[in-house]
Amino acid sequence: MRARLCAIALLVTAVAVPAHAQRRVIRPEGAPTDRPYSPGIQVGQTLYISGQLGLPGAGATPATMDAQARQAMDGIGAVLKAAGLGYEHLVKCQVYLASMDDYAAMNAAYQSYFKGRVPARTTIQAAALPSKAGVEIGCIAYADVAAISVVTPPAGTLPAPLGPYSPAVWAGDTLYISGMGGQNPATKAVAEDVPGQVTQTIANISTTLKAASLELRDVVSTQGYLTRLDEVAQYPPAFTAAFAPLPLPARGLVVVPRLPGPIRAELTFVAVRPTVKREPVGDVEKPYAIKAGATLYANPEESPDAGTTVEAQARDIFAYLRGTLQDGGLTTRDVASVTVYLTDVADMPAMNAVFKETFPVDPPARVTVQVQPEGKERIRVALIAAR
Repeated sequence: MRARLCAIALLVTAVAVPAHAQRRVIRPEGAPTDRPYSPGIQVGQTLYISGQLGLPGAGATPATMDAQARQAMDGIGAVLKAAGLGYEHLVKCQVYLASMDDYAAMNAAYQSYFKGRVPARTTIQAAALPSKAGVEIGCIAYADVAAISVVTPPAGTLPAPLGPYSPAVWAGDTLYISGMGGQNPATKAVAEDVPGQVTQTIANISTTLKAASLELRDVVSTQGYLTRLDEVAQYPPAFTAAFAPLPLPARGLVVVPRLPGPIRAELTFVAVRPTVKREPVGDVEKPYAIKAGATLYANPEESPDAGTTVEAQARDIFAYLRGTLQDGGLTTRDVASVTVYLTDVADMPAMNAVFKETFPVDPPARVTVQVQPEGKERIRVALIAAR
């Protein structure tokens, strides 16, 4: 299948080369130049911002979560400013905490950066963060503020928000949906089993899609989070059943120590307007990527050769993703944002070496976090590419 798709992609490229949106590396003044990733990558109107860390400091008294969250948000602000944008341009943020006990303090600091509208957001507890940070925040911004709007379903049709985030935010033709859990909005109850939580979560997301005049068929990318390794096998059947008989979107799943509140399953979705051309890459029913217009969302990939070094696994993954990009008519030069899931952040230097090999010039924005190992894999990688 892949060889056939590659041949088709090459044929299409030979016949007609589409116009590319302008791509810019966004680097604030004074930003480190020795990192293997860029602080921000702007493709057309969309700006992908690398994960910004809130560091505890080296003193005897660690920095408070208020200080760490502000450091991370100030870093986001510096990238926005370098792109000629502000916090009002943010449409989706991903917050990773080292401890969910810091959720309230992070919320208070985070909210102070917004006046009025807040972006969609997903918040999870990572197993660990680089440099022993207490928080890492990566965001997506949109340059045309007139094309940004909040989607709010009718009162009482969604669980009450646990923080300062919008249910969903339009950025042009793309809808970014906040991470949602499986609380029933009518009864306030959360199912005891993961299939029940996943089913209710997708029902809550469907309510949000309906408020945006969309359906599940318009979803192009999903990311799921679970808190227990022994429940991973229960996730795919529940997820697939919720979409049946529709073809599946790009999809990922990682295991993390903790999620907000009592939930054990959380999902975040990206959807597009029906007018945007949606193309599966790979198997039509279970694609390994979705190309929506000029943007490709690839499934998080792991190495099939588990048990080898992180360098070997990373090379396997990026080789596979090159094939995915080629099947979608793109190259590594089109990659705008990468999320790296490590099972041990101590492997970050080794992963960085392979990352530099893969993206030697104008590398993409990146977020790196540690998640729970599900087997012998030591790294998993997801990416977004755009022209």
